[in-house]
Amino acid sequence: MKIVKMPLAHDQHIDKRLRATQNKLFVTLKTYFSTNQPFSTIRVGTLCKDAKITRQTFYRHYGSIGEIITVSCVRMINQFLQKIDQASNSSHISAQLIVDALLNHQTLLEMMFWSNEEDAVIQLMTGDILRAYSFEDIHKTHKPFIAELMARSIISFAQVLIKYPNTNKTDLISIYKRMVPSSAVLVTEDKK
Repeated sequence: MKIVKMPLAHDQHIDKRLRATQNKLFVTLKTYFSTNQPFSTIRVGTLCKDAKITRQTFYRHYGSIGEIITVSCVRMINQFLQKIDQASNSSHISAQLIVDALLNHQTLLEMMFWSNEEDAVIQLMTGDILRAYSFEDIHKTHKPFIAELMARSIISFAQVLIKYPNTNKTDLISIYKRMVPSSAVLVTEDKK
């Protein structure tokens, strides 16, 4: 029997002007971050001036400054999902793919913690995890709990990974496999 693999990545057709605006705002925020400016001191007017966009443009796309980082995290998550979609047997290499994504986006993750946007990112990740495991044999009422647990575990893992930057990749993958719950383990436990 052939297994049909559901694509996980979201559609990537995003308006070029919107992407350019997002990039300008993110680069400006990254500059503030690199100079250790407290996130709470950033004002929309100053951000727009430094990014060379109008306040109208900002408010057309964002409700808060933190959303800029959340949107960047969504883009990172979607890149990860594209890699999962391209992998022939992603369940065997998911730990490696997750660790790679976290290592390749450390600054973005640091900015997520700096801006206190991790809860927004966790909720978005929870939705993607629910979508990814929608066909798994998990008790229906447990799915949201398990999905959020997995999302929070990944974000907690990222926070510790940032704290210990000298840990080598092979060790990180091994630690990830031991510490972060996988869907296969959770499905098995749920059936008992």
